[in-house]
Amino acid sequence: MQDKTMDKPATFGLIGFFLGVLSIVIILIQLSAFFEPQAKSSGTTIGEIAAEIKLSAARAFAGEPAPEPTPIPKDGRELITIAALCVAGIAVALGAVGLYRKEPHQLSYLAVGIGMSAFVMQFVFWMAILMCGFVLLVSIVKNIDSIFE
Repeated sequence: MQDKTMDKPATFGLIGFFLGVLSIVIILIQLSAFFEPQAKSSGTTIGEIAAEIKLSAARAFAGEPAPEPTPIPKDGRELITIAALCVAGIAVALGAVGLYRKEPHQLSYLAVGIGMSAFVMQFVFWMAILMCGFVLLVSIVKNIDSIFE
């Protein structure tokens, strides 16, 4: 007589895996959109930042008040990123539910791993951008004396 055991289907793990892959794809598209060619060159942008620092320093020395900041136009990038990170969180939760229900472990582990990697990828990318921006601002401030010439 044959002994057959019916394995539970990995429904939560499978759904979590697909959601995790979806979140990674969305985040990769968002990060690649960051490096699209802009209307202005990087040198122009850096020059505008240096000019704003110069004008701000000149106003501070003259005792003039700072002008009102211009509002930044809204776009949907932030909402898409938040939605992708929420989908990654749902993928992690579904992977954990799949592990709790003792479904086959492979898809549940992948769901948790891919969902967490979406968070880590977003965090590491923005930390790298923050460090590069800090280095750029330090180099501008360091050379501020040559801007006043």
